Amino acid sequence: MKRLLFTAAMVLAATTAQAQQQPAPQELSAPIVALTGVLAKNADTLSLDDAQRADLKAWVDTMPAKRKALEAEARAARAALREAILTGAPQGEREALAQEVGQLETRLVLMRSNCTDHWRTVLSEDQFAQLVALAGY
Repeated sequence: MKRLLFTAAMVLAATTAQAQQQPAPQELSAPIVALTGVLAKNADTLSLDDAQRADLKAWVDTMPAKRKALEAEARAARAALREAILTGAPQGEREALAQEVGQLETRLVLMRSNCTDHWRTVLSEDQFAQLVALAGY
């Protein structure tokens, strides 16, 4: 019996430790494709020329702020929906909030899609293929 209790306590401790190591939920869908960070880290590996490096710098200087703003808007919409659900708001209000969350998530997905299209035009076909491989897709 002592052995069973000891084993149960060890399993509970291990499970608790593992749960504490889990990252906090993002409250947003995970990116389907995310290439810019990989591109920035591998500019030398991909042999980017000066024009490509300038484009990368301009992109990194402007686009993450736009994405973060949209992500903040999506998080706020999710929080509003969560609150409406928990407080028992009318079904129509919850449906409208859910639709807003969906539209914002769609905009985020399309923003990343446009980012991928951008890199496809800036990089050579071989560079783009190598980038996709480096990103693990």
